Amino acid sequence: MLEIETFLKGADGGFVQVEACRTPPPDLDYIEGAIRLSVDGLEIIGTEEWDYVDQLWCYIAEMVTKVQSSGYAETYFPDQPIKLSLRVTGIRVLVSADVGEGVRRVNASSADFLAAVKSAGLSFFEKMSELAPDSLYAEAQQRLSV
Repeated sequence: MLEIETFLKGADGGFVQVEACRTPPPDLDYIEGAIRLSVDGLEIIGTEEWDYVDQLWCYIAEMVTKVQSSGYAETYFPDQPIKLSLRVTGIRVLVSADVGEGVRRVNASSADFLAAVKSAGLSFFEKMSELAPDSLYAEAQQRLSV
């Protein structure tokens, strides 16, 4: 089972699912939040790895394009030394997150994983377009629509 949820960080330091947010983030230049990605119950990234979530989604959108064309993509979080990587091996994708001293890895169906990432990313950008109408996410949305 594949689960992807996006959270925005509130002024109180807590996390709120982006779908439940009704007001814009306090600082539209630095939108703090997290992406929780788990496969078969193993969390690869979560709220402990919060960062500038809109930038992270833009990076992940670029990863989708790269992994589809070359079979490999990696990125670092916007403001942390966390590396997220994707490697296609046949019909599977190896998802890895280098967090601190550890590495979290999981293997998933490539088609299912990419479809879930695209769907979650597009949902995030649609919601952010409602919360912050002047934001420019068209390029990232285009990458996820392919």
